[in-house]
Amino acid sequence: MKNIFLILIFSVSVLYPQNITVDNNKDFEKALSYYKSNKFDDALNLFSRISKRKDNNTKQSASVFFVSKILAEQKKYSEAEKSITNFLSEFKQSKYTDEIRNLLIKIYIDTQEYNNAFDSCLSFIGSSKSIVFKKETKSLAEKIALNYLKSSELEKNIDKYFSLKPFLLLLTGKILIAEGDSREGIAKLDEIIKDYAKTEEYIEAVNLKETYKVQQTGSEYPIVGALLSLTDDNGREIQSTKEILEGIKFAFHEYNIDHSEKVGIIINDIQRDKKILAEIANSFAQNSDVRCIIGPVFSDDVRDVLKELERSNICLISPTATDDDLVSLSTNFFQANPSLTDRGKIFAQYLFYVENKRKLAVLNSIDGYSPLLAASFTQEFERLGGKIVVKETYKSQSFSLTEQVSRIALVSQSIEGIYAPLTDGSDANAILSQMVQSGLNLDIYGNQDWFLGKGFESSPELSNKLTFDSDYFIDFNDPDFKQFSSSFKKTTGMEINRNILYGYDTAKYILTIMRNIDPTRKNIKYKIESGISVTGFHNNISFDYEHTNKFVNIVRYKDGVFELVDKFRAGK
Repeated sequence: MKNIFLILIFSVSVLYPQNITVDNNKDFEKALSYYKSNKFDDALNLFSRISKRKDNNTKQSASVFFVSKILAEQKKYSEAEKSITNFLSEFKQSKYTDEIRNLLIKIYIDTQEYNNAFDSCLSFIGSSKSIVFKKETKSLAEKIALNYLKSSELEKNIDKYFSLKPFLLLLTGKILIAEGDSREGIAKLDEIIKDYAKTEEYIEAVNLKETYKVQQTGSEYPIVGALLSLTDDNGREIQSTKEILEGIKFAFHEYNIDHSEKVGIIINDIQRDKKILAEIANSFAQNSDVRCIIGPVFSDDVRDVLKELERSNICLISPTATDDDLVSLSTNFFQANPSLTDRGKIFAQYLFYVENKRKLAVLNSIDGYSPLLAASFTQEFERLGGKIVVKETYKSQSFSLTEQVSRIALVSQSIEGIYAPLTDGSDANAILSQMVQSGLNLDIYGNQDWFLGKGFESSPELSNKLTFDSDYFIDFNDPDFKQFSSSFKKTTGMEINRNILYGYDTAKYILTIMRNIDPTRKNIKYKIESGISVTGFHNNISFDYEHTNKFVNIVRYKDGVFELVDKFRAGK
């Protein structure tokens, strides 16, 4: 009896594989009926089971396709993408390959991964054998590029997809023209006309060139746009911006006297008005003679103009905006005045590398930007290998720091100084006074609000231990500055101040960048990012791919006088 039972089991196991094909077909039809009835969970469950059956399964690739499709329709994009990747790896010859590639493109569009979507389109066009799918995907690629991508994002694909070069040149040309750089855009069209006369892009390139070449202004020289709020929304003059503009104008005046290759400037008042700002910013972007923009000077104006020029390729350099997130909003924006976070970071590098400090205390106000400076300084100092032994905080203008300074005094033998960034200059006197009372004779480090401090004379020994960073320092005894100041006053009738120097040094920087190159928008950006340093009167200016000025002034108080110690350039 036992032998008969074993034989029956063996017989069933032999016969079972012969019925799998039938079962898979039935299951597939059942799953398909679920799908057509919008019972997606049931359909997904059954298609998933079918897709895992490998032996004698003619419905495996179709089931994986429907699994991917259902996951995408349910907006489970990560799972859908994984399923599609597996499909393309395992079923390269499947009749569903073109459809599933299109599905992947749709997923990328739905998740706003436009670079991935475009790249997938190019890959699909290059590999698909279907003329219909190729044509549809090419049209889709063009829509993605023109609506969501920048010219720089397309250019990196030109050599990668050589067989599609005429198509990519055409798209890049169109985008450059839309970005306002019609000179570079027409150069792309010319390349198609010269080298790819037998392609379908040739006729469109010829027609586009005829359309846009009449829009060239034909200016004799490149132009820089000045985008500034010279008045507020009530028509009142903003004195600080007016002074910045005077510095900008004088830099162009000097440059054009000394150089045969002139650079023009167009000045517009955006009046702290979003509508006016948008109109002027777009007029600059669409004028290919305008190669870059100086301004705006206020962080909120910068924020608005970057949103407006999101699709443009024109660089903007603000002389004074300091908000920390501005450079993250656009790859075309540069911040000549270091942000507060960067100042704390750069000063930490100076103390660690130049003054060789390893152990410090931090004493900061809980108000204003003092906590931000303290946090960025601490993070960078500790990242470099230094140690913050003790941290203390106080309320600005409280004038009572007994407890905080006493706790720092307890560890005074194990620290090499105190970093004390101020929010209010009046706090300087309270800090110095309490340190004297506590017998705390340590080096003091801080930010440029110490310029406004008082009480230095009452504690001269301690005051002489003060060093801080600043975004500006004017050396009135410098012979070059004296000559510049005299020339400026003779021309404008104005005395020099730091606002004038903010404008002058930024304009001098951009004019230096535009020298000895073909000053296209792209070339200007490349040269800025190359790290070139330009000496300024208020501060030096240098950028890299982080797009914030790498320099700060290091200032020391000594015997009643503020002295410039160094113009320090930050590392990475």
